[in-house]
Amino acid sequence: MSLSICSECLSRLRISTTPRRTLPIAAATWMQTTSFHTTAAQYKSPLLKKKATQQGSSAPRARQSQSARLKKKSRERPKLPPVGERRAQRRRIVLSNTNAIPVSNMETWSKDNVAEEKHIGQMMALDGGLLDQLRDSRAFKTTQNWCLFRRPATLIRQETIKVAKDMQDIESADGANRFVKRLVVGERASGKSILMLQAMSMAYMKQWIVLNIPEAQEHVNNTSSYAPLRHAETDTEQMYTQPHLTQLLLQRAVASNESVLKTLKLNHSHAKPLSLKSNATLYDLAQQGAADFHVSSPAWQALYKELSVPGVNPRPPVLVAADGVDHWMGPTLYRNSEHKIIHAHQFTLVKRFTNFLFSSPGTASPFVNGGMVLFSTSGSNTPAHPTFELLLSQMRAVQYQHMAPTDPDFPLPKPYSKPDEHVLALSGAATAHNNVHLMELKGLGREESRGYLEYFARSGILHQKITDGFVGEMRGLSGGGVVGELARLGRRAIA
Repeated sequence: MSLSICSECLSRLRISTTPRRTLPIAAATWMQTTSFHTTAAQYKSPLLKKKATQQGSSAPRARQSQSARLKKKSRERPKLPPVGERRAQRRRIVLSNTNAIPVSNMETWSKDNVAEEKHIGQMMALDGGLLDQLRDSRAFKTTQNWCLFRRPATLIRQETIKVAKDMQDIESADGANRFVKRLVVGERASGKSILMLQAMSMAYMKQWIVLNIPEAQEHVNNTSSYAPLRHAETDTEQMYTQPHLTQLLLQRAVASNESVLKTLKLNHSHAKPLSLKSNATLYDLAQQGAADFHVSSPAWQALYKELSVPGVNPRPPVLVAADGVDHWMGPTLYRNSEHKIIHAHQFTLVKRFTNFLFSSPGTASPFVNGGMVLFSTSGSNTPAHPTFELLLSQMRAVQYQHMAPTDPDFPLPKPYSKPDEHVLALSGAATAHNNVHLMELKGLGREESRGYLEYFARSGILHQKITDGFVGEMRGLSGGGVVGELARLGRRAIA
């Protein structure tokens, strides 16, 4: 059996003379040292108190977890973009693509050829100065295909010629103050906004004054300031103003009609808070409201008075345009002091523009030298307003089917329904004979579709020979020539 101690160490043990019972204790207190070590062994007293260790330096006890204690580093947070930068990026419009092939022999759309029927189905280029006016009035939309081509151009369709002839009739009325009212409707991507842009382009070329509301939804979605108006006790409902939206309207009017407004002198005097000189122009008047929203409502009222009340100085015709007016035909997201919902027709600016379109038949023009009201509905963001849908069906019955309101098949509100009283009150003016003209946009014709696809091919976007069979195939795939669907098919490069 092997020993637990070596023989060399065993020989160094001193045989003790103490009794046998003390031998285990002496052996237990012996400490093994190396042969070359001369320092006496020193034991630490077990009675000394342990020193307090620093926090975190001691080893973890048994069955005790220790998490990693890392020093927190200051994280660099990205800075927010300046105010308005995201909105500007979202609304950014690109009107030219340098990678596209320039289309040669394309005629420029001008004042002299706006109403020529021979241009139906052709693409007409837009002038540079006209592009600046359209951009200032926010006539361009991000859903349009301006960024695909080298030079901005627009397709002349039959509805474009109708609007152009209406403008010619207004200019040749010889003091009759003719006023044309049109409501443009149609399905999604049928070209309603493009027709609005074409009408504004013709008005700018003819030196008209253009008042444009690019998005009617902005007046009802509770994103702008509003304030109640003082009213008499006899008034049926409370009216409200929207100073910031009125300021934006004046800013668009000042920027896009600057050359025309600077040539028109004032015909009437206006009280405070407007401070105008004796030789001031309509540009100076509108500029005050565009610069400060506190005086935007008085400035708008004064500008409308200058355009509607006759005076010494003549006035040009006026085009009033608004896109997405079906948002104005129902309740809004605004609430009054009693937390009740405010109707869209309780806002003075919305009420004024709505009265332009649905004025009573036989009333005089709201402008001195006549003009045109061109409103359009929304096809991709249509609100659920059943009373307005009923109003459109009544207009279709009167104009397309030649029905009278007393006809038994004339559309009426459903029994036990609760129609909107504000919208239902417009039914008399909407269904009157030759008062509000309903223009319903449908698909392009065969010649218009061919000219549109040829423009895509000449720009290097559509790699396909344009034949009658190919045009018919594209018209079938686009739902009968819907211009938005046709453009989507034309963007696909077919090898």
